[in-house]
Amino acid sequence: MWTIPRPLLNRILDHARRSLPAECVGLLSGQGKTASAWHPLPNQSQDGRRFYADESALIQVLRQLRETGEDLVAIYHSHPDSEAVPSLTDRQQAHYPNTLYLIVSLLTSGRLEMNGYLIQDGEAILQELLISD
Repeated sequence: MWTIPRPLLNRILDHARRSLPAECVGLLSGQGKTASAWHPLPNQSQDGRRFYADESALIQVLRQLRETGEDLVAIYHSHPDSEAVPSLTDRQQAHYPNTLYLIVSLLTSGRLEMNGYLIQDGEAILQELLISD
């Protein structure tokens, strides 16, 4: 089970809403399967239905995690007008097989739809999430 504190979830949701109509992208770090820090990244994609994290910002965060001994727990992004299910592109571009891929759908009205997946060899495996206070 993967654990995400509610304050981090709220930051992800705010990031997703502020990024509309584009997708948002960012990272969660912590230890093992427990997230403790939020790292929003600029989306460099010109296509509102895709995300492409700014490489220099991504490298900077990954370097910081290495220096502090934190783990990359999750990569998150939003789906502004589709369900919280990995697209074909999401599955093809998943390069961290032991990292949780969080997808937040903004298609719903007033109800959170967020799912987490391990994506290995193009196969998305739904994961159990615990939202902690």
